[in-house]
Amino acid sequence: MPPDPDELLQQATMLASRSGATQADFRRAISNAYYAVFHFALTTLADVFHGGPANRSTASSTSSYSLIYRSVDHSTLAKLCRQLSQTNPQGLAIVPSAGLGPVADFARVTGNLQAQRLLADYDPNRTFTDVEAKIAVSDAYQAMTWFNSSSIEQKRAFHLMLMFKQR
Repeated sequence: MPPDPDELLQQATMLASRSGATQADFRRAISNAYYAVFHFALTTLADVFHGGPANRSTASSTSSYSLIYRSVDHSTLAKLCRQLSQTNPQGLAIVPSAGLGPVADFARVTGNLQAQRLLADYDPNRTFTDVEAKIAVSDAYQAMTWFNSSSIEQKRAFHLMLMFKQR
C-alpha cells in the first residue's frame, strides 16, 4: 500500500502538538505535511488507472500501479503547481471548461508546502514554531479537501498535466 496521507498528517499533528516538542519535531511535522499532499497526488493519479480508491488495496500491489505511482517526482509536481498557481496561468495543455477552480488552490498550497519542506529539511539556520508546523498540517488537510471538491474534469486535467509533458 502507498503511504497514507492521513497517517502522515496524524503523525505531523502529534509531533507539532506534543509537550516539549523540539525543532526536529517541528521540522518533521512540516515535512510530513508536504509528503501527505505529495502521496495524495500520486495515489489519486494511480487510482484513476485502477478503478478508484475502492480497488486500491488490490491494485496497489501491481506493477502497473507502482509504475504510475513512481512516474512522478517532486520537481514535476512542483513545476505543475507553480504553473497552476499563477493568477492567470498561460500555456496550459488542458483548461477545464469551468476553469481550474479548487485544483488551483490545491496546487498553490502544495507548492507552498514543498517550499516549507525544503526549508525544514535542508536549512540549518531556520527555526520553526509549533504554530508554523500546525499551519502546515492544516494547509495539507485543506489542500486535499479542495482537490476532492473539484470536478472530475478539473481532476482529470491535473492528472493529465502531471503525467504528460506538453510539446
